[in-house]
Amino acid sequence: MKKVLMLAGALALFSFAADKFISMRIAEPTVNYHWNNLNSIKAIADQSNLPHSQVKFIISSIDSLQKDMARTARLDSVVAAPAPVAAPTKKK
Repeated sequence: MKKVLMLAGALALFSFAADKFISMRIAEPTVNYHWNNLNSIKAIADQSNLPHSQVKFIISSIDSLQKDMARTARLDSVVAAPAPVAAPTKKK
């Protein structure tokens, strides 16, 4: 009985250690827009009067985010179908 409880406890602890992935579908122009905004923020922070350590932190955080975006981004070759066009009405 003791071994069963230990095994159940170990399984319960390991289940919380699993990574969870979130998948989002974002249009390419939207991703490009946000990517350019992040680059602009880096440039503004670099030329600001903030202390060097804070600027380094901001830039490294944005670089880390952009690296993760670039590493996990996948191009979806499926294009959304256009909305159906209403059938023409007959004239009387």
